[in-house]
Amino acid sequence: MESPNITLPTAGPKPSKKMKLPTAKELISHYESRGMDSQEASMKVIEDLQKALFSVVSSGRGKHDKLLTESSRKIDAISNRLTILDMKLDSKPGYIETFAIGLASGAALKGIGALVPHVIAPLGNIWNSVSSAIQSSPQ
Repeated sequence: MESPNITLPTAGPKPSKKMKLPTAKELISHYESRGMDSQEASMKVIEDLQKALFSVVSSGRGKHDKLLTESSRKIDAISNRLTILDMKLDSKPGYIETFAIGLASGAALKGIGALVPHVIAPLGNIWNSVSSAIQSSPQ
């Protein structure tokens, strides 16, 4: 059985009168009226749509389309911003982690506060001993 060819509208300057694109159901019914069963008609419609899509993409017209280029650039920028925002949100600690960090830093400060007088007092004694030794030594 010879498969009929259906011409699909091509991408390009739009004609003066608006052409209504056939729906998938209309295309399937068209092929079924030509003697194909439902599955064959569906496969043929998919094949025709893939060919049309491939011809539009491979024509190179999409590369020079300003709207497509600008939209693609904007989508990339938004995607990058969302990725950065997601990384920032993932890197910030939650409430439980913040509370644990506060407890740990409070304990560390309290420990340092308890340790400082024991370190400063001997340093003060050493300073006093050195300064008294310097003053009492003959010159």
